[in-house]
Amino acid sequence: MTRDMERRAAPRIITRLPMAVTDGGKAFVVTTKNLSVSGAYCEVGRFFPPMTKFQIKLELPTRPKPIRVRCQGVVVRVDPATAPIKDRGRRQYHMALFFNDIEVRDRDAIGRYVQERVLRSAAGAS
Repeated sequence: MTRDMERRAAPRIITRLPMAVTDGGKAFVVTTKNLSVSGAYCEVGRFFPPMTKFQIKLELPTRPKPIRVRCQGVVVRVDPATAPIKDRGRRQYHMALFFNDIEVRDRDAIGRYVQERVLRSAAGAS
């Protein structure tokens, strides 16, 4: 078990989902690399300093219909990606967001989505 896994209190899944974020008026879309009830790790095309706050909108691809989640997140880490975004020559960053203000129903929806994916993955591995 790695040190990062030991520090995490919530299961995390690898998933690429579009997530709309707004930083005081300007909205843009980032793509998640992984997701848990406590936050997300994302790809973003520009640098945002730690402690930047965002309003977040995320749609979980659940059945029979998607679930929309809204919350506030704060940047807790930013890492430069190892290569520029393909065909654009721009720098890319990996950004860790902590969901610091989230309704219980939204946290529960993410938890169910993550748990379902963990169980599905475990069933496929056996």
